[in-house]
Amino acid sequence: MSLPSRAPASPTNIVRSQARSYAFIVGLFLGLLVVALGTSWAAIDLVNATRAYATGEGRYSKAQKMAVLDLNRYATSHNTADYDAFQRDIAVPLGDHAGRVALEQARPDLAAAARGFLRGQNHPDDIGGLIRLFRWFSWWKPFAQAVNDWRVADGQIVLLIARGAGLHERIAAGTLDEAARRAALEEIERLDAAITDRENTFSTHMGEAARGATLLVVLGLGVSTVLLWSIGVLFATRLFRRQVALDRQLAGSEARFRDYADIASDWYWEMNADNRINYMSERIYDIMNVPMGTVIDFDGIKMIRDSATDPVHRDECIRAMAERRPFRLLRMRFLAKDGGLGYATISGKPAYDIAGNFVGYRGVGEDITTQMYDALKLKDAKARAEDANRAKSEFLANMSHELRTPLNAILGFSDVIGRRLFGPDASERYAEYARDIHGSGTHLLGIINDILDLSKIEAGHTVLDETAVALNSVVHEVRTLLGERATNGVVAFAVDLPQPPPVLRVDERKFIQILVNLLSNAFKFTPEGGEVTLRAAFAPDGGFDVSVRDTGIGIAAEDIATVLSPFGQVESAFSRRHHGTGLGLPLAKSLAELHGGRLTLQSSEGKGTTVTVHLPPGRMVSNAARGAA
Repeated sequence: MSLPSRAPASPTNIVRSQARSYAFIVGLFLGLLVVALGTSWAAIDLVNATRAYATGEGRYSKAQKMAVLDLNRYATSHNTADYDAFQRDIAVPLGDHAGRVALEQARPDLAAAARGFLRGQNHPDDIGGLIRLFRWFSWWKPFAQAVNDWRVADGQIVLLIARGAGLHERIAAGTLDEAARRAALEEIERLDAAITDRENTFSTHMGEAARGATLLVVLGLGVSTVLLWSIGVLFATRLFRRQVALDRQLAGSEARFRDYADIASDWYWEMNADNRINYMSERIYDIMNVPMGTVIDFDGIKMIRDSATDPVHRDECIRAMAERRPFRLLRMRFLAKDGGLGYATISGKPAYDIAGNFVGYRGVGEDITTQMYDALKLKDAKARAEDANRAKSEFLANMSHELRTPLNAILGFSDVIGRRLFGPDASERYAEYARDIHGSGTHLLGIINDILDLSKIEAGHTVLDETAVALNSVVHEVRTLLGERATNGVVAFAVDLPQPPPVLRVDERKFIQILVNLLSNAFKFTPEGGEVTLRAAFAPDGGFDVSVRDTGIGIAAEDIATVLSPFGQVESAFSRRHHGTGLGLPLAKSLAELHGGRLTLQSSEGKGTTVTVHLPPGRMVSNAARGAA
């Protein structure tokens, strides 16, 4: 027969059990504490009250002695002032008597008692203690005996007052003889002795009461201290044992969690209720360029705001966190260890403790850097392939026109020359036809040469034939090659060279090709009345700059990268009108880079263009070589 298995305790039952246990211990502790404090306070109040009674008894006795002396003087002097002094002194015991009588009534008159004790010259701070002692401890034997002594003494005080009044009447009537005076004084002395004896007995009983009160204070404090200490030790021991068990359980759970977190390819994170990061698994530090533990205590919401890549999704996730809802796959960027940008996605859900209180967020993160870059590479490759295909199509369309037009001219003019070779007007007209044939053939040859040169450079088959070349000779050659056809007589051309012109170590043919391409573009796109300037100057880094500036139509900033790429053209129709193939600038750029330099282009629409070729310092020939050249 198998025993039924015990169902695991639910978190709610565990919380209730702990709450009942803590409530019982705390309640017992507080109860004993209240009892101990109450007992101690009562005992201390009793000591203070007995002290006040003892002090009052001293005033009582002194006033009684002074009253007796006043009567003795009055019996001898018959002076009314002595009798008035007797009345004042006897008022002190009479006040205490009035206070006691007010408390002994079936319904004690506390206000009358307080007034009586004040007339008895008791300190105001002692009045409450005196009243509480009389009301609460009248059952206590030492105090009960002291109160009885008080009553007897009060009765004797009343007799003393009566004797004093009789003495005053006889003196006032003039009937007090010597025998009567001696008898009255003897009675007063007898009453004084009886009152003194009763006061001594009262002092003895009050001393016993004070000793008992002191013992009660000590016992009360001792017992209270032992009980409170015992309960405190029990409570602390139970808490300690439970805390040790919980710490061991927590340490085991945390160790398992950390092992899983460190082994996993993803990472885990936690954020407290104040949006502060309080845990990150070690995996995050393997991919981020931050030291271990750096992100702890960072503002999690601020990190999300600063690092999220999608503002719309970011705002949705922040709203979900404000409403304590889960969120998923928020994409973020970070600085990776290799110095580049990394990408990750994080997901999270609200966390609650065993009592159901919100404690923050917990979640996971995944490194998607590789996937992102693969996607970007694929996208870029696709875009480049599409651009290349489009550029090739446009290039073929342009080339079809560029090649067909001069070839048609060549064929047409050749046919005309053949048919009209022996006509009467052959000299002038046919000479012009021959020039057109030569120009078309030259243009066609230039296109073919550019294509071949660019293809050889891209294939890595171009080798520089470097020599020391004077810059002024290069410029002269360029001007000769361009001739007046470049400007058409409507574009101003200026040259600005340093004096004396420097000597450069370059491939002369290819350097001339660079300048011809740049100047041809400048003349082609500069309208009538414009200006083209070729300028050369020493660069700040010790190299040399050659620039071509025109006042032509210019290029939009977003199109600069396009015109510097092979076969790239801003607008095919426009380029066709200007007989362009899109090879001039890319070829010049490639040739400049072959020389270790670079080509830069600055332009804006309608404001002209400046193209600069920078040659490194190594391309400057030394003074000796310059002189030899």
